[in-house]
Amino acid sequence: MGQSNHPVLGDIMTASVNRRRLGVLAVFALVAVACGGEAETSDSSPDVSTAVSEPEPEVDDTGVDDTDADPEPDTEADPDPDTEADPEPDTDEGDADFFDDPRGPLFVEYQKSIDRTHPFGSLDALCLPHDAAENREATDAGITADSIEIFHIRSTLEELASIGFGVEVGDVTAMWEALVATVNEECGGVRGRLLDAGQVEFSPIGDPVAETTSACLVATEDNNAVIAVNSSGFQGPAVLCLTEEHETMFITTQGLSQDYADRSDGRLITLDVGLSEGPAFAASIAHDQGLLEGKTIGVVTSDAPERANAIESGQIATLEALGYEVAVFDVIGCGGATACTEGVQESVSNMLTNGVDVIFPSLNILSLPGYISEMVTQGFQPGEVQFIQSSFESQAGDLVSSKVAAFGGEAAAALYNGTFIADNAATGNQNIDDFNPPFNQMCQEAYVAQGGPELDFFDSADNTVVGMLSNLCSIFRMAMRAIYDAGDNPTRADIYEAANNLGPVDTNNMIPGSVAPGKTAVPDAFQTMTWTSPCAFEGGAFDENDTCVVPNGDYVAIR
Repeated sequence: MGQSNHPVLGDIMTASVNRRRLGVLAVFALVAVACGGEAETSDSSPDVSTAVSEPEPEVDDTGVDDTDADPEPDTEADPDPDTEADPEPDTDEGDADFFDDPRGPLFVEYQKSIDRTHPFGSLDALCLPHDAAENREATDAGITADSIEIFHIRSTLEELASIGFGVEVGDVTAMWEALVATVNEECGGVRGRLLDAGQVEFSPIGDPVAETTSACLVATEDNNAVIAVNSSGFQGPAVLCLTEEHETMFITTQGLSQDYADRSDGRLITLDVGLSEGPAFAASIAHDQGLLEGKTIGVVTSDAPERANAIESGQIATLEALGYEVAVFDVIGCGGATACTEGVQESVSNMLTNGVDVIFPSLNILSLPGYISEMVTQGFQPGEVQFIQSSFESQAGDLVSSKVAAFGGEAAAALYNGTFIADNAATGNQNIDDFNPPFNQMCQEAYVAQGGPELDFFDSADNTVVGMLSNLCSIFRMAMRAIYDAGDNPTRADIYEAANNLGPVDTNNMIPGSVAPGKTAVPDAFQTMTWTSPCAFEGGAFDENDTCVVPNGDYVAIR
């Protein structure tokens, strides 16, 4: 079917009339505060531990799964059953700077694996002073005896405010300049080579292919960037323009397809799980928590580029490998736009006719609210369907998920309330305890020292800004470590090899993550979360729509 007469769908379609202007809006809306990367997903279930706790935000401190638990989040509960970590660092590890993470054994072991004496590994400073290499010489394009070229590719997210999707992430240009200045001024660059750092901006509401391709060419052909980084969303053919065509390393916060990872030949590192991997892990974790047993399963996604193939090869294949039959798998049409409305009524009817009571809705920020609203129109009642989400289309974050209430209204929010989410994101963690991760603090201190504003991790008005800064800081430090580890006179190939052997790396909120040959997706742990409307945290609502994602405090290793 083509267009819908449903009022919510009609409003969303109006918002997408100018297809070029909206472009890849769904991506840019919250990649700014997301984490992740791209890794292999096979036809079998991902290797996910079964030791994950109850999906509701209330955590049973005994560690026993209680499927009859009250589904209402208990914000008074201890958010992490493993908080009794050894209070003293294990000095036998030989690292006096070992950080004893209070969040439990998974985090403690991760911290033990990081070298805090590395010039770009400290939690006390962005970089530590170190000796300049002797006999430095020019080795490759972008690498001279005294400098090395790096580039920041930035989406001008502030433009989204003009079409109702403003994203408050702070002054990202100032953040970038502060990080660069700190390394150059405090540490003399990397082994004596100063950072010759540039930035190119592109519009998220212009022609996405033209805008991003132009940014690629500025970074590569005009400036010989050795490494390009992005913290605000960057997808499509321009990724391959960087990594394949111009053989330039690209470190980004956005998860991309396995095809892109393969064709980049080790020159792509991402902070978010890939398009197929995230939904596959979500399916496996939902299975581990008993959410799928005896249920009739439905899956819906869109025909936007790479989406349907990613869901089929990742999530559908995982569900089938686990022994489940998917009763309904629908692909709704986007017609080349961002809001996908074609076939929504038929798909919802299919779900209703087949008695589906678990739905994996892998749709973007503009499409999901209309789909949920159509479910309300066709008679679905709150509690009849368990929705299960992943990082796909950034649905694990507060900003994107809140649009179900903002666009769909109260009835849609009531139906979507209680959605189970499995992802590596740390959404809502600032609301469950008073732990401000030292890595985040260190990045903030570096920013403030260069004239940036003081930020409050626990203030909802500042938290997304902290997330942007910490994500940018994370990918920036990965680039610095790779350059340092490549030696005194590295070539581009040396740096890229070093990047693929970084091992454990610091991330936003210090969630376990690493990079290794063949593993350029950073995340090593997932947690489960619950979307609540009204927000289960008193005073913790994301915005005026009174919704929020509640973390369940049950991180589990996925590698």
